[in-house]
Amino acid sequence: MNRNEIVRQYEQVKTFNTIFFKTPDLLIKFFLKVILVPLSLFLGVGLIFLLPHEIVESVGFAFFVLIVPGLGVSYILSMTKYPKWVNNLQIFSRFSDRVFQNHEKKWGMTKKEIEDYISHRTQLGDDDSISYLLPCINQLCQLNEEAKEEQKTFLSGFLNEKELKLVFDKEYSDAQIESAYQYWRGKELGKKKTLMELLFKLTVEQDGIHNDEWKLLIQIMTQLKFNNRYIEYFKNRYSPLRTEFDDYERKSTSTLGEYSVARLKPYYAVLGLKEEASIEEIKQAYHNLVLQHHPDLPKNADRIEECEEMMMKINDAYEKLQR
Repeated sequence: MNRNEIVRQYEQVKTFNTIFFKTPDLLIKFFLKVILVPLSLFLGVGLIFLLPHEIVESVGFAFFVLIVPGLGVSYILSMTKYPKWVNNLQIFSRFSDRVFQNHEKKWGMTKKEIEDYISHRTQLGDDDSISYLLPCINQLCQLNEEAKEEQKTFLSGFLNEKELKLVFDKEYSDAQIESAYQYWRGKELGKKKTLMELLFKLTVEQDGIHNDEWKLLIQIMTQLKFNNRYIEYFKNRYSPLRTEFDDYERKSTSTLGEYSVARLKPYYAVLGLKEEASIEEIKQAYHNLVLQHHPDLPKNADRIEECEEMMMKINDAYEKLQR
């Protein structure tokens, strides 16, 4: 089943579940929070007028019938969210989960995967935006044949079957590529940044960004009229994922004399190295850690904050050991 049909069926199932399963659960929660508790207080107070006078005069009875329910109502109604015990009531939602589980087998995709796919499509824009995105992706994918399968897997979270075929099987002319650049030049900055983030992530699917891929990415940013500030932002963020540098781009690594070995020991430890490690070993260890912990790698989508902290430590250690 193709992605477009899966999304269409997913939206239908989602609407059905909302009407027949989610809405009843919400009504039950609303009834418990807004109606049932005040009603119990009202009935409790009403007992005062129905019970014998001698019982009503009991201080203990008055406390439990009037004061305790009153405090309970005040507390519950003052909460911005439903109480925990109310939220735990998922009477009808359990049926909703079963409906989705049955359809997931037919779709070959989980509910989360479908939702992520819809979210990614929304970020990329309308059908025109995606059609002009394909030539840019095609250029990058031609540079690394060995990563083709991994790139297909990554792009399947953004593109449908027809679009994937256009990326990997079609040859775009220079005029079509220039037309794509012209289209994206006219888009707002936020859309252009989303495009570049997708392209950068696409290149690191296998072992990092190769030189020819890096040069093409910089060329695309130039074609899209990014100013120097944003070009430097992307360079700084994704440079650690590069597999190689041109000679003029390499940092000087001639000496570590500014720091004693004792002071450098913690930085070696961050990279998982011993103090006698060579410059090439330092570079390799750094690159391997970046490929594991960089926050923009798709595999790290659920641990971005943790990865941001790790990258700060890794970059700091590498910079110290490069001096």
